[in-house]
Amino acid sequence: MKVNKEGDRMKRLIKVIIFVTLLSADEKTWSSHSAEIIEQGRWEIGLFQPLRYGYSNYAEFSIHPGWFFLIPNLEIKEAQKSLFGYKTASQYRLTYPTMLLNMLSGDGIGKVIAPEHEIPHMFSFSGSFIGTRSFKDTKLSLSSGLDIGIVLGDLNPISTIDLPLVYHRLGVFYNGWGFHTGIDIERAISGKFEILFDLDLIALPGYDGNYSIENKLLFSWNKSRDFRITTGYKFISGEFPYGKDSRLLPYVPILERWVPIVEFQWARNKK
Repeated sequence: MKVNKEGDRMKRLIKVIIFVTLLSADEKTWSSHSAEIIEQGRWEIGLFQPLRYGYSNYAEFSIHPGWFFLIPNLEIKEAQKSLFGYKTASQYRLTYPTMLLNMLSGDGIGKVIAPEHEIPHMFSFSGSFIGTRSFKDTKLSLSSGLDIGIVLGDLNPISTIDLPLVYHRLGVFYNGWGFHTGIDIERAISGKFEILFDLDLIALPGYDGNYSIENKLLFSWNKSRDFRITTGYKFISGEFPYGKDSRLLPYVPILERWVPIVEFQWARNKK
């Protein structure tokens, strides 16, 4: 009985790791959700967030150092010409999840993928076009893009991880492609406080569980240009192989309850 309880705890811990990994790749640091490019020489990072670096006033790079050796990743955002009063940018992301997924495959405590499913080398490529426009204290950002999953080998279609947030993020490898679109509204409330609301759609046409709708509401306190604290929630609703499901995140399986996002973010300008 004790072994079973410890095994259950470990499986819950692994689920937490998966959730944190994918949430951290998705949350926002300063203007990462918009078409704005951070200035040359500036870097921004969060406790669970990617490291963003302003390569020039027209391009920035982003990687997640904490997860890089489990999920190698690279994101590039490049400024484009303004259109209809909107600042625009193109954004490209490359991710290699094979190492982490194979760590989760096998028998024993902490494994969430059956041992007969060896995950082949896989790469995901996402390209997005973002437009941002300012209205007094409010910024509106619109984005749309295409997701491509490249699998170099045989990927068993029943090797999926059927968890909210995880399933549709990895679904592009099983479906081959998908698209995403979203809207972000950022508004200064008063003084050093601001709020961010976003609504996103991830679609995998023809896939078993072909969409996920995601909503996030974040409140931020900006102590300065170099430090802020963010809290809020993420809500997911979509179709899965077992039917429709919804989840308020972060949901911590160990505690079996929802807890608010709490994120610390730092930034510096190159002197």
